[in-house]
Amino acid sequence: MKVLFMGTPEFAVPSLRALIESSHEVVGVVTQPDRAVKHGKTESGAVKLAAADLGLKIIQPEKIRDCVGELKAFGADIAVTAAYGQLLTQTVLDAFPRGVINVHASLLPKYRGASPIAAAIENGEAVTGVTIMQTALGLDSGDILSVARTEIGKTETAGELTGRLAEMGAKLLISTLDGFDKIVPIKQDDTLATHCRTIKKHEQIIDFSRSAQQVVDKIRALSPLPSAKTSINGEVYKLYAAAVAEDSYSGSAGEIVRCDSKLVIACRDGCVEILKIQAPSKRVLDIAEFLRGKKFAVGTVCGK
Repeated sequence: MKVLFMGTPEFAVPSLRALIESSHEVVGVVTQPDRAVKHGKTESGAVKLAAADLGLKIIQPEKIRDCVGELKAFGADIAVTAAYGQLLTQTVLDAFPRGVINVHASLLPKYRGASPIAAAIENGEAVTGVTIMQTALGLDSGDILSVARTEIGKTETAGELTGRLAEMGAKLLISTLDGFDKIVPIKQDDTLATHCRTIKKHEQIIDFSRSAQQVVDKIRALSPLPSAKTSINGEVYKLYAAAVAEDSYSGSAGEIVRCDSKLVIACRDGCVEILKIQAPSKRVLDIAEFLRGKKFAVGTVCGK
């Protein structure tokens, strides 16, 4: 089939490369506009960079609903989206004879929306996966075409899991397209769905009044981006890795109960040992290296 690919971040790149290597023809790429960064410069998404290297035609509409004619001009049989970043209108969906399918990084219908990987980790899920769905109006609500499952590692971060799911999704996409005409779509059970919105800044702040395991899962869910945060002595530190402390300590939620060769913070139930940390305007450090140059007084309460 002739395929128009729509995607923006690194997660989508393996799917694009898999399509190029498949028997299907990629007729072009749609990706989000370059975003502004510091000093008046702009930054391109990973899909644009990959598509340019592959010599593909690229368009970057501000609003995809306003360029239906341009989409039709590609002559694609079907469109594939993978973390594209814009909701598609019915006129966009109707621009392709075989419709639009989406590579979604969760087991639908449970985690719909922008942050399903973080949500699965934060909620302590043991298993996640990738779903290829037929895109319909509504957020990730279309019929399921295929699914691949994988266990979530006990220490796996969102960044690590994203990389694995991207590769899984690429393989599943090709097998789905190859057998497209024989697939019987399965309707989603909307009563099982939750909505995972884009993570807000206030949601990055760690709440140590939760259990130690919940705090660890939250840190994993936000690592490396957008990262978990806490304030210590008025400065905001980013936390990238942690583990439930094996030893017992006494302290109130958020209190630093050990700071020598280890940094241990009390939670509602148990304590967490911080493993990777970043001070303001500094680089990310393993905790041993960080503590060689910085110590906090035992009894200091994080978040105050």
